[in-house]
Amino acid sequence: MSPRLVVLGGGPAGDVAALRGTQLGADVVLIERAELGGTCLNWGCIPTKSLLAGADLLRKIRHAGDFGIEVSEPTINFGRMMERKDEVVLTMRSGVEAACKRKKVRVVPEQGVIEGDEVIAGGERFPFDHLIVCTGTRASGLPGIDMEHPRVVTSDGILRLERIPKRLLVIGGGVIGCEFASLFAPLGAQVTVVEVMPQILTGVEPRIVTQFRKLVEAQGITFHTGRTVEKVDYRKTSLTAHLDDGTAIGADLLLVSVGRLPETADIGLEAAGVKLTDRGHIEVDEQLRTANQRIWAAGDCIGGLQLAHLASAEAARAVENALGHQVMPMDRTVVPSCIYTHPEIAMVGLNSETAKAAGHEVKVGQARFLGNGKALGEGEPDGLAQLYADASTGQLLGATIMGVHAVEIIHEVGVAIADGLTIDELGAIIHAHPTVSENVMDAAEQAAGVAPYLS
Repeated sequence: MSPRLVVLGGGPAGDVAALRGTQLGADVVLIERAELGGTCLNWGCIPTKSLLAGADLLRKIRHAGDFGIEVSEPTINFGRMMERKDEVVLTMRSGVEAACKRKKVRVVPEQGVIEGDEVIAGGERFPFDHLIVCTGTRASGLPGIDMEHPRVVTSDGILRLERIPKRLLVIGGGVIGCEFASLFAPLGAQVTVVEVMPQILTGVEPRIVTQFRKLVEAQGITFHTGRTVEKVDYRKTSLTAHLDDGTAIGADLLLVSVGRLPETADIGLEAAGVKLTDRGHIEVDEQLRTANQRIWAAGDCIGGLQLAHLASAEAARAVENALGHQVMPMDRTVVPSCIYTHPEIAMVGLNSETAKAAGHEVKVGQARFLGNGKALGEGEPDGLAQLYADASTGQLLGATIMGVHAVEIIHEVGVAIADGLTIDELGAIIHAHPTVSENVMDAAEQAAGVAPYLS
């Protein structure tokens, strides 16, 4: 008899868990109360990147004259941008649905609640030998802010806008806040970002962030770091936020982007013996098993980095461990993180600060996009690639890349780290010319002191 596998939650973790389970011969039921694809496909990664692609195209059109192509100022049809975003989402969601149908995954579009060794959904009971919990997260509100006011939205609500706000105030200068700032500034919005920490994009290499901030400030985005919102005056079609230093900021729309909360309440986890952290995340061991030996968990609901690709990898590992297929701990050594602003930022492994904290004496190699022929040819001279290695062994530890195509380039560094390459060995690999990815080779050679133009 095939093992009975129930998956609770159909996002990038749950979808992969269900499909991987069928590959390994399990009888799989996938329970999702909303749309397949979860936050990433419906309210996060996919729709925002579709809109950001439009903003990026707008930037290119406005600079077409630099390339000898004369065009008039483009007209923005925001309604069509939003329609296209929905079309992309529908295409991707249809692909997930088709894959589940093709692999004979039973999809139950209901809220699921754990009761004993079963999950109850839609009045039906689904017994399991193994349960994989992939319930994800939801956008967090902010105490002291009226989250029900029509001029206040989270990252979900901003994707339902019918028109571009003239003045957008973003509370939270993390990845999501900066991405939406990078989206709406070229569309004509006056964008202001308030961040409680002294640095936007906390956790990113500080030297990269310093340069990034200068570049985006030149695009018209204003930042207030180390500041909090003390109170907000609400009106029907606008509001004014008062910061703790007395600054008053008027806005037509307030985006609260201060993180996400796990969707782990009221689904029977505690009664099933599953332990939760103080913040509501599910506690798992290195193999992604909970305190209940028949229940496993993966994705954003277990905390840590909230990345769709990591969630998918965790889900696959959880299912393989649950079904006894190549049982091993989850390895998070090489997990790329990408920020889809303009310019893009991508990271993998350690940076200079985290490497020092881990006890390494750090060697840094860097190459600027200003000296890269392909980047210059594309009209994208702003950027920097940095590699980090152990100074004594040369072992490659990580990279942070800011600039055009950074999110595509970062993976070769991840492969190099996974294969145990030194920074010298990475620099010795011949890269095609002209390519933007040459900057990785140049940065590695610069660290070794052998870069022809940089050393």
